Order: sequence, then structure tokens, then C-alpha cells
Amino acid sequence: MIDSMELPELFISRARAVAARVSVAADEAAVERIVAEERRRGGDDKVGVARAARGIAETGTCVVETDDEETRLATMLPETSVIILRTKDIVPRVGDVAGYLRDRQKDGNVSYTSFITGPSRTADIERVGAVGVHGPLEVHIILVEG
Repeated sequence: MIDSMELPELFISRARAVAARVSVAADEAAVERIVAEERRRGGDDKVGVARAARGIAETGTCVVETDDEETRLATMLPETSVIILRTKDIVPRVGDVAGYLRDRQKDGNVSYTSFITGPSRTADIERVGAVGVHGPLEVHIILVEG
């Protein structure tokens, strides 16, 4: 059993293990400062920002769920994807997201759900690993307290 107090620490450890950068912000003002710095560093057109509905501690995965195609593209097209996640939205395991997704789909609206675990990776081509071929080269997760 994973203690809920340990979830953010486990999430950070697992996210970093798959090459995601992780920052912790105390509030929305701190989030905005981190995002602004990321845009200065990488260039406005090369940084996409999205909010995650859930985080999965055991894998360091962010679940981005949206009805908006622009948000979906912000996690796939830019060189750097910044994902904002509240610590209270971190669950222990993948299966713990199922109820949320079932409830979200009840209204019948179209929605896009992405499970994002670190930068894009593939080994399709001659079984040689490559980063950033099918998505961002970098994933920067900002954990917001609360």
C-alpha cells in the first residue's frame, strides 16, 4: 500500500527515471514564473502547456484529458511539453484512473486522453532508440502543492 503522503515523492522519482524534468511550485504564481522561464529558454513557439487531470505515481505518468484539440496538440507538437499537475490529483496506480475516465465519458462528448510518461521515445527504426520522433524532446512537469 502506498501512503498518500508518499505519492508526490514517488511520482517525482518515477518521472525523473523516464527523463522528465520535474519542478515543484507552491502556488499558481510560481507556476506562471516557471512557465515564463521555460518559454524564455525554449522559445514561445517551441513550448506547449497543458494541465493534467491525474498523475500516476507508480509510473510518473501524467493523464491529460481534454475536449480541446489545441490542448492535445500542445502536448504533442512542440519540442518541450510543460504539464501542470496538482499533487492532490496523483493516484497510486494506473487502475486508479479508470473510475475517473469512466465518469468523464458518461456525457458522450468527444474527448482526448493522453497518458504521457516522459519525452517521446521510439525504437521503430532499425531498433535504435530515438527521442522526440513522435512528440516532444522534453517533458517538464510542474507539480503544484494542493
